[in-house]
Amino acid sequence: MSAQTSEPFVVKRHGLGTTKTALALGSALFGAMVLLTLGIVVVQAIRGASIRQPLEAVWLSWGGTPLIFAVGLPVLLLAGAITAFEERREEDADDVLLTVDNTGIYLGGDQPRTIPWREIRGVCRVERLEAEEVWEPRLIVMLVDEDALPRSTKAWGPSCPWPGTHEILGRPLPYAELANAVARCAPHVPVTNRGRVED
Repeated sequence: MSAQTSEPFVVKRHGLGTTKTALALGSALFGAMVLLTLGIVVVQAIRGASIRQPLEAVWLSWGGTPLIFAVGLPVLLLAGAITAFEERREEDADDVLLTVDNTGIYLGGDQPRTIPWREIRGVCRVERLEAEEVWEPRLIVMLVDEDALPRSTKAWGPSCPWPGTHEILGRPLPYAELANAVARCAPHVPVTNRGRVED
């Protein structure tokens, strides 16, 4: 497949990081709360026992936290539904973490940026030692030639956390998928996995 006809490679936010997923989980939780209440009412009605006592035992335990949560959850779900609707209208632009296409590479996140292929000298995966001795995988779009790379990887070019690594229940982007996407759109750009690099 030539670079002129290659399909864009897009990585979007998944897991609990998306509004849609949080909305689905919230709806399921709210449904479970409704079913629990109905179950208590039906069981107690069949037994001919007090309905009030078991409901109070469930909803007023822990200082009334379950009741407060149950009352506030519909409001949160409504706000989430509105946000999800807005996201659909905006084509989920905020959920795009990475795009590789014929024009270049788009890095999403807090500071989104598109880098054209003419400026890119390479793409690499590194692991940087961050706070608390944690190695964090990052994707770097290199704007410096290999023989002129500074010691600090932060000066190599724009970077972002490796897509998918900070999402609960998300799936990190496989390195091979990134390498294949770059090879389809810009075969002259090298892609490397440099592992742990201390700045």
